[in-house]
Amino acid sequence: MKSILRITLLLSLSLMLFVACNDDDKPSGAPPTGDNISDVIIAAQGETIVIKGTFESESGFAKISLTNDELLLDKQIVFANHVTKYFLDYSFAIPEGASSKDYEVMIKAESLSGKTEDFTTTLDIASPPESGNIVLSFNGNPGDEIVFTGTITDIQGLSLIVLLNEGIGLDHTIDLPDHPTSYELNYAYTIPGDAEKALHNGTIVIENISDRSTSFAIGVNLTGEDVVYETMYAAGGFQWYGWDAGLAYQMYPDPDDDRWFEVPLHCWDDYDEVKFLGQLDWNPNNWGLVDQSDPSKGMVNDESSAAILMGANGGNPAYKMVRFNPYDMQYTVEDITDAKTPRTEMYIVGGGFPGYPDLNWNPEEAIPMQANPDGYGEHIFVIYGLEFSDDVSMKFIGQNTGWDYDAGFDVDVQEVTAPVSWVKIKEGSGTKDLKFKDQAGTYTVLFDYYIGRALIWKE
Repeated sequence: MKSILRITLLLSLSLMLFVACNDDDKPSGAPPTGDNISDVIIAAQGETIVIKGTFESESGFAKISLTNDELLLDKQIVFANHVTKYFLDYSFAIPEGASSKDYEVMIKAESLSGKTEDFTTTLDIASPPESGNIVLSFNGNPGDEIVFTGTITDIQGLSLIVLLNEGIGLDHTIDLPDHPTSYELNYAYTIPGDAEKALHNGTIVIENISDRSTSFAIGVNLTGEDVVYETMYAAGGFQWYGWDAGLAYQMYPDPDDDRWFEVPLHCWDDYDEVKFLGQLDWNPNNWGLVDQSDPSKGMVNDESSAAILMGANGGNPAYKMVRFNPYDMQYTVEDITDAKTPRTEMYIVGGGFPGYPDLNWNPEEAIPMQANPDGYGEHIFVIYGLEFSDDVSMKFIGQNTGWDYDAGFDVDVQEVTAPVSWVKIKEGSGTKDLKFKDQAGTYTVLFDYYIGRALIWKE
């Protein structure tokens, strides 16, 4: 009996060890997860696209791979360090000879525990129509005839051309059932005699058989004067006080080309939208996209225009140089990646602050600012609830022991009226201060050290 019991016990122990060994061989933990992954990317042959996404793994990542045999894509991101969260931002050049069709890029995330999860991004590849010589800008009077001319080409074949300008009653479609690869545009249109003497903005939309489109801005100037844009502003989700046209950030003319305006901006995921305004209001000039999901359709000047996505891609914040040409309705967004060592302290120095009666330009009494407010960026400093008297002077210093870091304002006129939106900062000895007269109240002051811009607004 003891022998039988001994054998039974040994068999039970062996079975338990076998099961335990098998359990150890199985991957443990949850599989990786993915969020904000690029779903469909519309691109052209030869274009460089960016595949994005946010991936997380409880046990850490072993690797993330992106593959598509037809596009010769075989990328493996192998992790040498323990990483539990990864922001994918992978650039890939579409081969010039790629066929016009949809391609599925397989994204496989593998954890250190051996668990895997698959994701898919679709690349919709085809070239948009092209043209470099369409006549798009006209000066004239009501009753005049204008003629749209130019050569339009497309390697897949053109399907239609639509000319739209509501202000002059233009709504004309040219169907191209034979799908030519080249078309000579020559369309004459008579402006109605009762058209308003104003600048009328419209678009030419060109589509091909691959459902690609290109749009160009039409400008018909019936004012009798040349249209000149002297001021330009950027508004969007990146604003600290929310979308507010009256507090939009000023853009500055490109010193090398005054048709372009530019401004450095910071943005975050879900707060990376931007539109362009010709005034501190939503009308009359309000530039954005025809279709946010397809920027290739171009821009339109209308309050209903869609916002442009700058693409923060997990940046905290991401810094962008944004440029806009209102005459041709073109824009660019480029990453700013210059290295800059963060500062740990920033102060306001000056006078006229009731809560700091001993300040009077004394660095030792300077007003400390909060660094990295709410975790929104290590280069950002802010102070909320700062009381202004009827006579305030102020600028920034980086310490309360002297004037080693002195940051004033790059302005021609020092006496200003709040709000002060995105004013340029100038570093160096003896920089200018700003002066606020008869504007007592409670203010917020924000300074972004990385791009040298400041905001001052009344709460």
